[in-house]
Amino acid sequence: MRMRYLKAATLGAGPVIEGETLFEADMGYEIDNMEGLAVHKGAQGETVLTLVSDNNFNTTLQRTLLLQFTLLAEGLADAGAR
Repeated sequence: MRMRYLKAATLGAGPVIEGETLFEADMGYEIDNMEGLAVHKGAQGETVLTLVSDNNFNTTLQRTLLLQFTLLAEGLADAGAR
C-alpha cells in the first residue's frame, strides 16, 4: 500500500498526478491493502489519518489492522502551499 499527499487544486481531469509519498508498506510489514480511510482534526488541530483493513475471512494469509498516524505539516514539502 502507498499513501500520497495531493493538493486539492491538482485534482481533476488531465494528466496523472504524482503526490508526495507519506507512507509505504508491503508484505514485508505484513500489510497488503487497506479498505478504509478516515481523516479528522485532533485536539491541537493536527490532521489524524486512520486506516483499516480486514482479513477477508482468510486468517491464514491476511489479518485485520487498524493504523493511525498524525500528519505533521512541517514534514510536507508543499506544506506552505495549503
